[in-house]
Amino acid sequence: MTPLREFVDKFFFDVFTNGDTETLERIAAKDLMIHGQGPDEGMSGRENFKEWLKWYRNTFVDNEWTIHDVITEGDRVVARYSGKVTYKGGLLDIPSLNQRIVESGIIIFRIENNRIQELWCEMSDLQVMQQLGAFPK
Repeated sequence: MTPLREFVDKFFFDVFTNGDTETLERIAAKDLMIHGQGPDEGMSGRENFKEWLKWYRNTFVDNEWTIHDVITEGDRVVARYSGKVTYKGGLLDIPSLNQRIVESGIIIFRIENNRIQELWCEMSDLQVMQQLGAFPK
């Protein structure tokens, strides 16, 4: 496993699955920048990400992640992933029926000074919403 691959594993398994914010402190820059879908500027700062992570981990529980591909080039690491999660409520007033859903996506990590400095996320939000019954399939 290359050191860059370790960022992906720690991000998904330590941070997302276990909610380990100490690992996040070690692997992510304080001024971490996250670019998501949509027209907004994204999220800035590790502390803001921790707040979002707390929301995510309360909204989607029992996470099981699979990393399908990891590609490294220079200071970038690209990961294609999928995961099964259980929805507990808290997303756009969509009621929870304890739905077990599948999420998938691609994340690009930019590593600087041995920390994640920037992330770009492309996720299957529409498919998640369809699985929750918010939009027709």
